[in-house]
Amino acid sequence: MAIFRAYDVRGIYGTELTEGIAKRIGSAFGSYLKGGAVTLGRDTRHSGPSLQEAFLEGLLETGCQVESYGVIPISIISFVTMKDRRDASAYISASHNPPEYNGIRFRTGDGYGLLYHETKMMDIYQSGSFRRGQGVLMARDPQEAIARYADFVAGKLHFDRKLKVVLDMGNGSACTMAPLYQRLGFDGLVINGREDGSFSGRGPAPNEESLQEAARTVVARGADYGVGFDPDADRGIVIDDKGRVLPPEKVAIILAKRRYRPGDLVISGFDCSMILERELKEAGIRVERERVGDVYVANRVQREGAVLGVERSGHFFLPEFQYSDDPFSMSLAIGEIISEGQKLSSLADQIPDYPYVQKSVRLSVDPAQVMKVLEERLRRLEPDTLDGIKVKAEDHTVLIRPSNTEPLVRLYVETTGQDPGELVARYEKMVHEAIRP
Repeated sequence: MAIFRAYDVRGIYGTELTEGIAKRIGSAFGSYLKGGAVTLGRDTRHSGPSLQEAFLEGLLETGCQVESYGVIPISIISFVTMKDRRDASAYISASHNPPEYNGIRFRTGDGYGLLYHETKMMDIYQSGSFRRGQGVLMARDPQEAIARYADFVAGKLHFDRKLKVVLDMGNGSACTMAPLYQRLGFDGLVINGREDGSFSGRGPAPNEESLQEAARTVVARGADYGVGFDPDADRGIVIDDKGRVLPPEKVAIILAKRRYRPGDLVISGFDCSMILERELKEAGIRVERERVGDVYVANRVQREGAVLGVERSGHFFLPEFQYSDDPFSMSLAIGEIISEGQKLSSLADQIPDYPYVQKSVRLSVDPAQVMKVLEERLRRLEPDTLDGIKVKAEDHTVLIRPSNTEPLVRLYVETTGQDPGELVARYEKMVHEAIRP
């Protein structure tokens, strides 16, 4: 079924993803865990409560012991799963997708993304051979978990001065997180802080366009920086003191140069800017690429002992805090750096800007067939095919890859300075030709 994506379940509520399917997935997940200990949470989508109830019913029928937190960021669920040595966690969300979507995400007992297709879970789902048992449900207070997380990160950070930060909660699960910043002594200015499953404040995806209100607020209120979150709060997009939305790669470079040491390893998504290698090589920090997808990057960070992981979409992994993608620890680590005296805008300006254009082409045909045609046409350029097709030259890169979550082919074009328009037009035409060969 199309809802079973590379590393989560996601689809339009009521047609593609129903309560019946959610219950069956819960039964398969619980059977795979052999009735183990599970944490459960969700974001603020209107369909969340009924899907969570159905999924929970399936879990309990397999004998699982479930701690349910309700609305809470997925990174906090990951944290308590790790700290309490639970077997796994599940989370009801479609991340940055529009409100008509919902989904189910899975985490390992160590708190990072579970590659469920590599387990027996889907075999169990398809066969219907579900374990039977008497489960136990324990309702948990999300603020208790957030307080535990705040105490944990407070012991790892030090701030030389009080910081003012604008927090764009995006009407999602991050709405629960203002007490974290208060606990650490921040002057936090919250916008879009009302839980709303329609995400009426600015939409579900934090990006340069949707974060303009937050950017204006940073400047108007003289804040040190701002952060915008998505509905499940696994992404964080940073705004500097001049109101500029920073590329995640720049944030990663600032973190890596000031928190880590020569010889350390950073894992980046395949679509990240080439500025990472160019800047971090000078500091003696290695960069290796992983296929696009937060779960893939998280697993690679954990497996290879990396100090940092980053995706262009705003996922950050700082294993000194936890293996989960965690925008809160990222935002606090950036705050610690800023508190030492240098403005975030000054730090960002030390890193060059490379023109980077992303375009999406919606598909009505099989993405695999489109990619096969493109790979054949581009074979003479010897592209890197780790994840899609990436053409590299001295002064530019072009990446073409199908989306993991939508029926799209995405085109990413980056240059070292020249206008990328001609490259975008050339490769976009090539994609359209591949759709209608």
